[in-house]
Amino acid sequence: MNLTEISKEIEKLKYHISILGDIIDYHNHPVESLTISMDWNERNINRTHDIFEKYDEKLSNNEKLKWYEFENDLKDELDIEYQMVKQVILAFYKNHQWTDVCYQYALSFGPNIPAEFYQIIRHNN
Repeated sequence: MNLTEISKEIEKLKYHISILGDIIDYHNHPVESLTISMDWNERNINRTHDIFEKYDEKLSNNEKLKWYEFENDLKDELDIEYQMVKQVILAFYKNHQWTDVCYQYALSFGPNIPAEFYQIIRHNN
């Protein structure tokens, strides 16, 4: 195979993966769907778990949390904007991972909880 053929094969594989990403059932596989839609690699998903774990440990130790730091950790590590942070939180919550962190993050907005997080709040009340 020459370089042009390899390039064409890579493009075809990328297209096939994008189709697979479109048909993944977000409700049953939210993190997997997010991983494909955001074009994450294994390092990205592992680093995301590391961030959640860091804040889960802080919660377990009853530390006073600065949720803007959590948000910034996700934004900086994943090179995403605030709207995508909300999608990350929802995906992990729906996947039953790091649910305490997700719930406490949603509560951190006080009376101004984003509409996307209502499902988290309702489920925990």
